[in-house]
Amino acid sequence: MRSKVLLALLLIGILAFSQVNFPTRPVTIIVPWSAGGATDMLFRAVASVFPKYANGQPLVINNIPGAGAVTGTMEFLKAEPDGYTLLSLATPIITKIHWSNVKFTVDDFIPVINIVNDPSYILVNVNSPYKTLEDLLKAARANPETITMGNGGAGGGNHLVALAFEDFVGVKFIHVPYNGGAPAIADLVAGHIDAVMAAAPEGVAQVQGGQLRCLAVLGTQRLIVFPDVPTAKEQGYDFTLGMWRGVAVRRGTPPEIVQALHDIFYKCINDPDFLAKAKEMGSVIHYMDTVTYAKFVREQNAFWENLMKIKKVGEKYGK
Repeated sequence: MRSKVLLALLLIGILAFSQVNFPTRPVTIIVPWSAGGATDMLFRAVASVFPKYANGQPLVINNIPGAGAVTGTMEFLKAEPDGYTLLSLATPIITKIHWSNVKFTVDDFIPVINIVNDPSYILVNVNSPYKTLEDLLKAARANPETITMGNGGAGGGNHLVALAFEDFVGVKFIHVPYNGGAPAIADLVAGHIDAVMAAAPEGVAQVQGGQLRCLAVLGTQRLIVFPDVPTAKEQGYDFTLGMWRGVAVRRGTPPEIVQALHDIFYKCINDPDFLAKAKEMGSVIHYMDTVTYAKFVREQNAFWENLMKIKKVGEKYGK
């Protein structure tokens, strides 16, 4: 008899877990970079279909740029752990933990779902003298620390990719940080810097519009949006790195809310309208569920910590 009661209670618990009524008001996701950058564009595409799967509630994008994603991340950590304030968790937030002495660690986040994993690529102005990757590297070798390489923030993902790439190929760039990918792209179009290390969808429209040129994709295969641009490996440099982007909530968020959010975003990233936008932006969908994503984030945390300690770069390990 006792076992039957326990089973009934368990079934009631499972039913309640699966039927949590969430959300009942708008959900906000903090993007700790400026509007128009890769993470911002990705989540605006998600937001366009979010109400279909979230009881009609919208996903509100709150851009809080500054300090290489630290300003927005700290604002996120002030919110209640109730699932109504999310963070666009991405590579640059993890790299920033080990670049600077910030007041948060990987333990402050619960990774909910990963959405994309986009290879980085190198962009130059269409009027640049560098027509190929080899042109750029040849000039960098001949004149060390004269070519400016923009990125979306000091200690951010593409900054670290650029540092790792220059070490791999044996050159030195002047790294120019911005508060997000969008302003870096804008300065490249204006001719204020020589190149930018970016990831989809940053610069895609400008390349397709004839303002910028992509020299190499740092992935295992060419991108659909740049079918004629060879990978670095195709050009003799077997180097691959990129940017992953997903959703996180604060530590302490109830597991049933985490599950509800996972299910909503999973439906969003399988929505035909979202997939069409992702294809247009050049984003590479790379779904990971909550357990897989949490494990991946911890692996990434260890990878970037180890790399920066070995290279002795950044404010934290560079002294």
